[in-house]
Amino acid sequence: LPGNKHQNKNLIKMQDWNSHINEITGDKTCEWAAIFDLSSGQVIASSPGVNFNTYEKEIQDETGESQKFQIDEIQNLTELVKNYQEIPGSEGTGATSVSSKAGIILNNQKYSFVSYVRENPTVATGSSIYLRRKRGGLCIVVTNKHLVIGSYNEDKVSTEDTKRQNSGDANLRVESIAKKLIEVNE
Repeated sequence: LPGNKHQNKNLIKMQDWNSHINEITGDKTCEWAAIFDLSSGQVIASSPGVNFNTYEKEIQDETGESQKFQIDEIQNLTELVKNYQEIPGSEGTGATSVSSKAGIILNNQKYSFVSYVRENPTVATGSSIYLRRKRGGLCIVVTNKHLVIGSYNEDKVSTEDTKRQNSGDANLRVESIAKKLIEVNE
């Protein structure tokens, strides 16, 4: 049946995406990972328990006062990437590039902007955005059609050699998966 053939093709593709997630997190180099489709604006694969949601959150502002903010994590993510794609030759020395006064919040964690590295000044493909949070961080790499995202937590130990998760290992893992996707035009 044609419907079954289409469903099988989608299932195979989903299994492929999940294998990329497992490659990023399998030895616990990263705490969690996700792959985001740029055209649909949806997460197409992620580690268990990873969610990009819309919700209200109480956050302390710069003055130390608590304020309630409406958080839209998908909007945070797409806005962050879109704003840097529009800055040819940018090295990311600007603002955090999200309009939310709450800042960059993904998977219910607040991040600060660290840097943006663009491999080629004329295209966004291969560009990396690095974010930091208390005792951890996040690497986002733009491929032709997706974002590959990996988070590390310095309080967790990778199984590879019992060293703590860190930005260097996490970034290399995320960037290697993104490179594979770029090579096959994904």
